[in-house]
Amino acid sequence: MLVLKRPITGSYHLNKNRPRHCRALFTFALGHNVMIALQTYIPPGLSGFVKSFWQISVHGLSGPTYKEDILPDGHHEIIFHVTRQKARRTTEGASWIIEPDAFFAGQTLHSYSLELENNSLLYGIRFHPHTLHILFGFPADLLTNNILPLHDIPAAYVLKNCITENFETTCRNLETALLQRCKRADVSANKFHYIDYSVQEIIKKRGDISICHLLNRTGISQRYFDTLFRQSVGITPKSFCNIVKLNGLISYKNKHPHKKLTECCYESNFFDQSHFIKLFKSVTGKLPKEYFKNYHHINDHFADL
Repeated sequence: MLVLKRPITGSYHLNKNRPRHCRALFTFALGHNVMIALQTYIPPGLSGFVKSFWQISVHGLSGPTYKEDILPDGHHEIIFHVTRQKARRTTEGASWIIEPDAFFAGQTLHSYSLELENNSLLYGIRFHPHTLHILFGFPADLLTNNILPLHDIPAAYVLKNCITENFETTCRNLETALLQRCKRADVSANKFHYIDYSVQEIIKKRGDISICHLLNRTGISQRYFDTLFRQSVGITPKSFCNIVKLNGLISYKNKHPHKKLTECCYESNFFDQSHFIKLFKSVTGKLPKEYFKNYHHINDHFADL
C-alpha cells in the first residue's frame, strides 16, 4: 500500500520583481508577415496546482482565420479572450460554437477544430490534470468534452479582472489571485493523495502503466479509484493513460523527425500496430501518416506533458 505523504510542500510565494520564468517558447511564421506567437510563464509559487500561464497572439493573416485541430492533452484550462476577435470551436456533435470571453475548458477525448481571427490575443491558465477540482470545488467530469462560462463559477470569475494586454502584468496578477485560492485548498485528504500519486506516476511512465499497479499502491478498490479519478481528472484512468501515451509519441516523433513512425511507436511502447492506429484515429480523427504530414503548431507545444 502507498505510504501517503503531503506532495505539495513549502510556503507559497510571489516574486514581486519581473517574472523570471517568462519565456517566449516559440514564434512561427505562416507566410510573409504572418505570425503566431506563444509565450508561457511557470509560476513558482503555484507549482503544485498550476502547470503554466500562456498567451497566444495572431497577426498578419491573409485569410479570415487561423485553423488548427486541437488534440486532447490531459489538462484543464481557464481561457480568456482579450480582444474582440471571435474564436470558434467544434463540439462533439461537430457543430461550431463561439467561445465565451472567459471559460473553463475541460478534458476532451477527441480532437476539436479551433479557429482564431486575425489580431486575436488570448490567455490560458493550464492546471495540472487533477487540481482544478480541488481549487474550485466542482467535479471535473462535469467539464469533460465541454466548456463552462467563467461567470457560472463566482470564485473563478474574479480572475477576469487580472487580464491585461501585457503578458508579464497579467501573469503577476493571476499569480497573486491564485495564491490566495491555493492557500484555502484542502490537500490533506487521502483521496487527493491517491489521485495525486496516480497522476504523477502515469505521467512519469508516459502512460505505460497498469491500473492494477496503481490500485496495489493506493490500496483502494477499482470502483472507488475510478470514481475519484473521474471527479478529479474528468476522465477514466485508462483514457488518461491513452492520452498521455499518445501525446508522448507525438512529442517524440516531433523531436526525431528523421525516425520512421514504426520506430517511434516502439520507442513509445506501442507494440501493437493495429491498436495504435485504431487509438490514434479515434482521438485525432486521422491516420498517423496523414497527421504527421502537416505542422500542428499549438499541439506540438502542448503535446509535451
